[in-house]
Amino acid sequence: MRGIGSQDIESTSYVNTALEFPEITLEVDLYVVPSNCIQAPILIGTDVLNRGGVTYIRTNNSQRLVRIDNVRSALTAEVDMIKTPLKGEYKNRLLDLIKEFSKTFTTGTATSTVKTGSMEIRLNSDVPVCYRPYKLSADEKERVRNIVKELLDKGIIRESHSNYASPIILVKKKNGEDRMCVDYRALNAVTVKERFPLPLIDDHIDKLGSFKYFTSLDMATGFHQVPMKDDDSVSKTAFVTPEGHYEYLKMPYGLANAPVVYQRIISKTLRHLIEAGKVLTYIDDVLIMSNSIEDGFTTLREVLTTLTAAGFSVSQKKCTFLDTQLEYLGRVIGHGQVRPSPSKTEALVKSPKPTNVREIRQFLGLAGYFRRYIANYASKTACIAKLLRKGQPFNWGTEQNEARDYVIKCLTEDPVLAIFDPKLPTELHTDASALGYGAILLQEHEGKRKRVVGYFSKSTQGAESRYHSYELETLAIVRALQHFRHYLIGIKFKIVTDCNSLKLTERKRNLLPRVARWWIYMQDFQFTLEYRKGCLMQHVDFFSRQPVNVLNIQNPRNWAKIAQTADLETQNLIQKLREGQLDATRFAIQNDLLYYKYAPAGEDFRLLCFIPKGHRLSLLRVFHDDHDHIGIDKTTDLILRHFWFPGIRAFVKKYISHCIVCLAHKKVPRAPNQPIKSWTKPDTPFSVVHVDALGPLTESNGFKYILVVVDPFSKYCILYALYRQDTEELKRVFTNAISLFGAPSTIVCDRARTFESTSFQDWVASLGSALHFITPEMHRKNGQVERYCRTVLNLLRIEVNNKGASWSDVLWKVQLILNITKQSTTRASPLQLLTGVEGTTPVLRSLVRDVALENCHPNREALMTLRRQRTAELLAANKQKQDNYVNEGRRQPRTFEVGSFAFVNKSSQSTGKLDSGMRGPYKIVRALPHHRYELKLLSGSYGKKTQTAAEHMVPWGGEWTPAVCEAFFSNDDDELTGVNEDQAQGAHEEEEQRGHAEESGNDKVEGKQADEDVQLSGEAVLEISPRPVPSTQ
Repeated sequence: MRGIGSQDIESTSYVNTALEFPEITLEVDLYVVPSNCIQAPILIGTDVLNRGGVTYIRTNNSQRLVRIDNVRSALTAEVDMIKTPLKGEYKNRLLDLIKEFSKTFTTGTATSTVKTGSMEIRLNSDVPVCYRPYKLSADEKERVRNIVKELLDKGIIRESHSNYASPIILVKKKNGEDRMCVDYRALNAVTVKERFPLPLIDDHIDKLGSFKYFTSLDMATGFHQVPMKDDDSVSKTAFVTPEGHYEYLKMPYGLANAPVVYQRIISKTLRHLIEAGKVLTYIDDVLIMSNSIEDGFTTLREVLTTLTAAGFSVSQKKCTFLDTQLEYLGRVIGHGQVRPSPSKTEALVKSPKPTNVREIRQFLGLAGYFRRYIANYASKTACIAKLLRKGQPFNWGTEQNEARDYVIKCLTEDPVLAIFDPKLPTELHTDASALGYGAILLQEHEGKRKRVVGYFSKSTQGAESRYHSYELETLAIVRALQHFRHYLIGIKFKIVTDCNSLKLTERKRNLLPRVARWWIYMQDFQFTLEYRKGCLMQHVDFFSRQPVNVLNIQNPRNWAKIAQTADLETQNLIQKLREGQLDATRFAIQNDLLYYKYAPAGEDFRLLCFIPKGHRLSLLRVFHDDHDHIGIDKTTDLILRHFWFPGIRAFVKKYISHCIVCLAHKKVPRAPNQPIKSWTKPDTPFSVVHVDALGPLTESNGFKYILVVVDPFSKYCILYALYRQDTEELKRVFTNAISLFGAPSTIVCDRARTFESTSFQDWVASLGSALHFITPEMHRKNGQVERYCRTVLNLLRIEVNNKGASWSDVLWKVQLILNITKQSTTRASPLQLLTGVEGTTPVLRSLVRDVALENCHPNREALMTLRRQRTAELLAANKQKQDNYVNEGRRQPRTFEVGSFAFVNKSSQSTGKLDSGMRGPYKIVRALPHHRYELKLLSGSYGKKTQTAAEHMVPWGGEWTPAVCEAFFSNDDDELTGVNEDQAQGAHEEEEQRGHAEESGNDKVEGKQADEDVQLSGEAVLEISPRPVPSTQ
């Protein structure tokens, strides 16, 4: 929850209870928060009143809650929440009409059954969609059990014996209640999509110009209202929980054709009024037109009578009654005029002016995308573009403002801005950042030129700014779909994004609960996803980086005064200072605000505004998060220019050690390598093989890859050219190797996708062999083949670049050279150890054929056995020697606890200088031998498991919540009042020295816990003046 000054407020508990008032009793859900967060014992939101059919009446002498159905005065108060310009008698007539049809109007979920249509599911596949249920905790199972019982009692579902079974997901509603949703993505993928012919918006607009009064009715969603057509359709809605198998008798959430079916039924129900020219319907909006108030009332009664008889419900809070002007389908209609709706261009018109070079680039990225529509674009924007030059001072003035206004004017008028046409190809371009979401709805007109239908921008709220980029991009799509819903429901369109992982989510089964909820909402739409690089999405990037409703605090003094006034502890400190119980040499009161007298060594003291506990976390987010996540010293210094609170350095240090953005995006120095333990070498050839793939290389005779196979005993290598790096190619070349040397007991390889594929693993198992995967980023674990890969590439470079050969034609030659040359470890050539023959190349054979003597040993077999025994001894000795040499100077890595969190430094996957190579966050699920761990990814491909070595892991303490923050400052009162000046001075100097030493040496000290608990006892955390300061009172 959010409080004043963007303060985070965390609920400590939740209770469902009944509140008794003089005239009514309400059952409500109460969230318990700390007493210093609200001044009243209980706060009740308007949603509680709406849900209970209750209104709040306040007169000069009293205030009360009453039932709408029972009290006429309550209806009079309730009309203030109804959108209508009517007054007097007309207003009372409207109230009477709403009361008469009170069962049709709903403020919550509709429960009546529609009688004029049904939902049919037709599939393009006869293969049943059947999945196992998702795993749920014991508590979640209990909640599902209760929801299922309620649905059974209401006749919405029944037990099923269907061949279909879709899994369920438990998600939270806004009021904290649970909603059970079915994951119908697989069923929707094979559902025949229905299309209902949408009327042309221009035709609708043309019909409205001659009318004076308009009533807009917003239909309720229809879920659980529309019956399923027959048993066949019912069986396809079947879902499975961990404890049962059920199917829907009425239309559930998440079916692909649900909005279109609902729209068709509404149009069918009101057809006689539509044909009479009294009503227009578009998706789930019903518009009533009239030239007089009397005609408006007559038609409204006809519409409500028809809808009630058909079993429909109307969402009362979204209706507008008998107004002379309203917004409809992107146009403002009224007073005989039709104008573009400001909401289409608000995101651009109200965007803030650029304040730095980065924001100028974002603005020009948007303008440049539509430059063909902007006359004299280059000359008009030259004054803005010149501010991008290196060394050019940033002076944004009148000339730049005029150019910006000209560009915005061009982008919000014809020919850039167009009226939506459902028959044209449609694209929704979206983008997201920690600041906000942005979207542009475009349509392709004649000549393949894209024109804008509308712009959208919205700032992130609360915890949304800390979502993973993948989650932000998904939420950006959902927000854009909600904004442009009346355009996009019922048509096929394309969503364009710069987040490639979104396409994988369409088929992913294990989703985060909130992401699953968003994808269920997205099932209402018929879209395809397209990925485009970020450099091609600069036009929409502008709106996500410049959201229109980002709050800029212009007067921090007022904000601080509100914070201190609302905080009881701060008010107590002010009272103690006035009564002489608080040291006046350290604190002062100015303008009714509490200040701290701060005097760094060698500087004059300055007054710093005291920050209450509840606002310290929000303050730090501004000074650290909004200032590019600067370090401990810089963040502390920046805060101490204006604000103070006890333990500020320890608080900053603790916060930054938990900061997920710092860990994810800053380059972390690699920890010293951990001690190695080399493989125990086999004592026979080809009982174990090490393999790796090189490529893709420049194509040679159709080949793009090289598979390198090495025997760790003899060092014999085999090089195979591959057309593709897939399972079938691997089987082809491995079969050849096995035909020569037999099936190995173990195949050692990395975790390349081809090696990890189920089909390849099954094939290896059928050979009686085992696959051993090395830990990611630990390439030295497969050093037998890694060293050969470097040598192979070096030799091929010589052949290709110096001799002009095609690498696939000379691969045999490289293999031969490597196998006939002596190895330093074994002191023999691989071919000699394998066959007893030294071997030679064609060039050497032609050169020495006339001079070479036969030096064949009389007992070659015995000699080969002797050499192999000697090789085994040499390999064992070299293993010990190598381990001792490499491990010198190395030390044991950090130990991680199972259940803790970490990031992984994958520098090899870095995509450039600005990519830190950090991946995560991960949860540690299992400890493995040799300082390795099994991790589970908590973002992106949620739930994916991997293994890594401790030396590549960086600990993360988890997100720092307001509750943790509150516990951190539990000793605040003692620190403020219980420390004398001499103690405080020494404590301050010690803390300063230790803080600077720790930050400067942070990168050098390995093994120190980054998230160690900072002790807050005593005065060690006080940031106070190093010398007494005279009183200013």
